[in-house]
Amino acid sequence: MELYTIEVDEKIFNYLKQKAEPFVDTPNTVLHRLLFGKGSIYGNSKIFVHRTNQNIPKALSQILEVIELVIQKGHSRPEATKIVAERNGTAPETVIDKYCRQLGKTANEVDILLSDPELKGFQLVLTNKFTNHEEMITSFFNSLVKEEGKMNPIIPRREFDQLYSLGEIKRDDLSSDRKKRDTALESVLKKSLGKRLQEQLGHFTLRGQSQLMFNNAIFLCKYSSFHDDQSRWFWGVSKSYWHNWKQTDHLVLILENADKNGYSYIILTPDESKHLFSVCSDSRGEKKINMRIYADDNVTRLPEWKDFDVESRLKPLELQSCLDNPTMDLAPQEDKSDPVQVYLRLFASASPEEQKRMLKELMERVADGTQAK
Repeated sequence: MELYTIEVDEKIFNYLKQKAEPFVDTPNTVLHRLLFGKGSIYGNSKIFVHRTNQNIPKALSQILEVIELVIQKGHSRPEATKIVAERNGTAPETVIDKYCRQLGKTANEVDILLSDPELKGFQLVLTNKFTNHEEMITSFFNSLVKEEGKMNPIIPRREFDQLYSLGEIKRDDLSSDRKKRDTALESVLKKSLGKRLQEQLGHFTLRGQSQLMFNNAIFLCKYSSFHDDQSRWFWGVSKSYWHNWKQTDHLVLILENADKNGYSYIILTPDESKHLFSVCSDSRGEKKINMRIYADDNVTRLPEWKDFDVESRLKPLELQSCLDNPTMDLAPQEDKSDPVQVYLRLFASASPEEQKRMLKELMERVADGTQAK
């Protein structure tokens, strides 16, 4: 719905104020009600949550209605709140309570979430709150993206990007709170993993904060603590890493165990890593990976890749007590630079399931005329 700017004199403005409901109405909603009667402002078309025919919580339904009216219909948040309240036969304050207090957000924070052109922050907040309805929430936001030409964010994209780059809008405003990073712990964990792998791969160095560099392989290590309030782990991989992924690159997801008594890791092959990047959401160039424990069967899965057997691939990671030993990064006497020998050592240390997968990948590469590295 296209919006226009008009001027009214003081008499008309005061009349509109008398007919308005404080903190809810705008001049536009008052005029709609006076000219066309109640209910006509939002028309007769079915909204997404009604089209899905799914039984979802009333709070989630009304929040999604507000989002759809703001993004696709061009209403302000107060206008959308009023419309949703009338649709559902409730008070506007009740709708406000659902997207503010129940989500732990202020009205200003909700406006910031609505101003994100990609709406990834709002999607994350809702999936964390309504974990049993993640697929429906994802479908809802995908439907908004598909009709991107109709989207009308509160802050234009160019202005939003400027505010984001200047720090006026912070990443923490666009998603739920995350635990503060412990970079010292992450460094120890990554070096511990490197020391464990060097028995098969030889000498390694830690480049930057994330990459374990071996002679013929690179392991990009990402760490996540366990978010017990959401039963999830979160990782982010920037575009500078995933955009030019090579056949020598492996992704390693390091995680704090759910019982908080240790750490584990999963190593993904180059092809598995690329597949995971392809199915994960992309927010401002960063691939968002999350893993969760599903309440119905208590099984840990990657929501975007549920066929991936997480639990069989998890391996315990023990902190090394000799990380500060100056000989840690010295290359061993044996020459382990032969890529064939590196591959064979990886194969020998793999589980039966991993060996089957590695053989399958090897056969596919041979069929394609490429050499396994």
